[in-house]
Formats: sequence, C-alpha cells, structure tokens
Amino acid sequence: MIPAAPAVNAALAAEAAALVAGLRAVPEADLDRPTCCPPWTVRDEFAHAAIAVSRTLDMLDAAPPPGPPVDTARYYAPDHRFAPQADQARVDLAAQFAAARSGPELIGWFEQQAEQVAGRVAASPERLVATRHGDPMRLTDFQVTRVVELAVHGLDLADALGVAPWLTAEAAAVVEGLLFGLGAPAARAALGVDAAGLLRRATGRVALTGTERERLDELGVTWLTLG
Repeated sequence: MIPAAPAVNAALAAEAAALVAGLRAVPEADLDRPTCCPPWTVRDEFAHAAIAVSRTLDMLDAAPPPGPPVDTARYYAPDHRFAPQADQARVDLAAQFAAARSGPELIGWFEQQAEQVAGRVAASPERLVATRHGDPMRLTDFQVTRVVELAVHGLDLADALGVAPWLTAEAAAVVEGLLFGLGAPAARAALGVDAAGLLRRATGRVALTGTERERLDELGVTWLTLG
C-alpha cells in the first residue's frame, strides 16, 4: 500500500531531519564506530543513505523514460542489482565518499540534498523517472524506496551509536505500508514489538524464528531483497 505523494514526501523530510539531528548529537569520533553492515562504519553507512537520497535529483534532471513503470516492490527484485558485484560497488562508493568529507561536511551535504529533493518532488509526483538499474518508476513510488533507505539505515546507525532509534512515525507508516499493507498492527502484535522492532525483523536486522516467519507470511508480508 503506497500512501499519497504528500504523505511520502512528508515522511522523507521528517526522517531526513531526524537523521541529521541524531548524527549531530554525537561526537564526530563516534561516526567511526562499526555498524551491522560490515565493513561500513557509521560514517560510511550514512554516506550510502545520503547518496541514495541524492540520486533523485539526477533522475529529475534527466528526461522521463517510457513506461510502463514498475511498482515499488519490483524495485527490490532479487536480480543483478543485488549481485555481489553490485553490493561491492555500493560499499566502495560509500566508503570513498565518506572518506573525502568530515562528519559535519557530510551531514551538511545530506541536509542540503534532502531539502532540494523535498522541494522538487512536490512539483511533479506522478512523472516517471529512470532508476540507476534502468527501471522506469513513478516518482512517488521511487521516493518510497528512499524512505526505506533512511528508515532502515537510520535504525542501523542508532544501534551502532548506542542511542534510541529516531525512527519517525511518518517514515514507519510508509515502510510498514509497503511491507504489510494494512496488516502492520497485526504484525507488531504477533511479534510483540514496536515499529522499529518490526522493521528490524522484516529487513533481516534481527533474525526471525521459524514461527515468527510463518506468522508474517500468513499476514501477507512483502519480503524485500536488500543489499
């Protein structure tokens, strides 16, 4: 279930602001802590999420591709885009990008990029854009994937920093809607977790028991292939 464009855009803006505030609240040295996505540090994984959000601007600068568009779930198809070579390219790009900037510079760059994205996507939410994997997508559907990036990686970063997750209600609703449709409350109840706990489990951050996975399958979860 994909929310209307204003809700997706609001979620992206809210989660970006929460991420910026969370990282600015810690000493810069803490950005070199390891994360659950080795070999990335906090700085590296944040750079990956920042680059992911900034891609929207390049896509909007290009001409709209021919359709028909793929939906958001299809963006996470288990094909070449998540092959070992593609994953290694993501790792290397993020690490190189982060190494060239101080923590404050990286945070400031992301803040500027997120603000530009928010302003530009509001003007044409229905236009088609071409992803770097060659998929044509409706802009709002693609922005849902950017909310996923910020929400899921934000959980990783908060865990690595040893602070409470800053996951916003707006972003949680968008990601839960993608994964569970209207079944997110039932999924949280079945696992006895909050929104952050549910997203950690549904994206492989916390291992599921066989019983938990069966219950989520019964509820109709959409499993995403993630790098």
